[in-house]
Amino acid sequence: MPSTFERTLWIINHHAAGPGRHESLGRELSARGWMVKLFAASFIHNVFTEQKKYPPGCHYLDETVRGVSRVWIQTPPYYDNSLSRLINHLAFTCRAAWLGRKLDAPEVIIGSSTHLFAGLSAYYLARKYNIPFVFEVRDIWPQSLVDIGALSKFSPLAVGMGALEKFLYRRAHLIISVLPGGKEHIARFGIDHKKVVHIPNGVDLAWYDNCAREGRLNPELTALFHRLKGRVIFTYAGAHGYANGLETVIKAAEILHRAGIGGIHVLMVGDGPDKPGLVKMAEDNGLTNVTFINTLEKVQVPVILKNTDVCLFHLRNSKAYRYGLSSNKLFDYMAAARPIIAAVEKTPNPEFTRFGLHIPSDDSVILADAMLQMAGKTPGARKVMGDRARAYVERFHDISMLAGKLAEVLESLK
Repeated sequence: MPSTFERTLWIINHHAAGPGRHESLGRELSARGWMVKLFAASFIHNVFTEQKKYPPGCHYLDETVRGVSRVWIQTPPYYDNSLSRLINHLAFTCRAAWLGRKLDAPEVIIGSSTHLFAGLSAYYLARKYNIPFVFEVRDIWPQSLVDIGALSKFSPLAVGMGALEKFLYRRAHLIISVLPGGKEHIARFGIDHKKVVHIPNGVDLAWYDNCAREGRLNPELTALFHRLKGRVIFTYAGAHGYANGLETVIKAAEILHRAGIGGIHVLMVGDGPDKPGLVKMAEDNGLTNVTFINTLEKVQVPVILKNTDVCLFHLRNSKAYRYGLSSNKLFDYMAAARPIIAAVEKTPNPEFTRFGLHIPSDDSVILADAMLQMAGKTPGARKVMGDRARAYVERFHDISMLAGKLAEVLESLK
């Protein structure tokens, strides 16, 4: 039920360009009496496209999108992980802070660590307005970059980011950890565990079910699923980047293709910097059991998964995941009531083996075997696993429940 009072909240998340965690939480909080404003860049980082047009000399747009008040911030484009990406981050940080000074003050502000500089702009505005600063830890920077080998822990950038990370932990009134093991990492900085609350990612089940019920496949996809009728369809839906390690999925499909197994087909849905190489890899090996589908509007994903038999999840093996996972992709899969193969270092959750197969990452032979195992199950057995996945996400990751927890901790701040 809506609250009897109204409070104002700003959320600064550089990469919240589309439907996702903060848009869904914003809608739910609005129903509980909060006025929420979401600050995000309009340049979509994983597909390198600008989705808004700005008037000359203006770097901001204010509009309501899908029931959430949004402030779009124009940032310089980038197309790789070079200096231009850092410039993009700094431009967002400075412009968010500059704009925030010109608006009516909120009562609490969240800075989300899609990068640490977003947390810094939130802290700056919270200090200016003398309001609580909440730091949301989504990815652990700079440790994640060190773990994947992108930075040396002794590099000036890593040392500087480490100092900023420690600063934000200490200055925050409250720390939200999206990762289940985030408290363990944050405790290393001498932070009181009572200051940290775990609020994982989730899925807006009402929105998801409406998309699955009302959505329609376009003619091309309708023809594709008609052609694949009778095959067991394995779908990966998400970013095609280095961290996803999707060459392992293509190699697994090649193993099945070379073995003459024709009853299995792999759909690769999405985009990202590694996609051209993956497409070439499949073409060079003549793989007829793999189809690539370009990035679609998110409303199409539930419809595609509805026509899928098994969902695929893969992350390259890395210490970056030592504190666990809270992947939106996994929760979308669970919402679809489909069994999952998760190739990742740690099991995604304590009950995962009831509705999926957990295997090591980066091993195409084991993945191919897991796909054969899932394909060998009866449709009824796969349905039982899928129903368990759906029950789990309803219990622990429905966005409405998570918004209630967030509202509770925000309302406790003085």
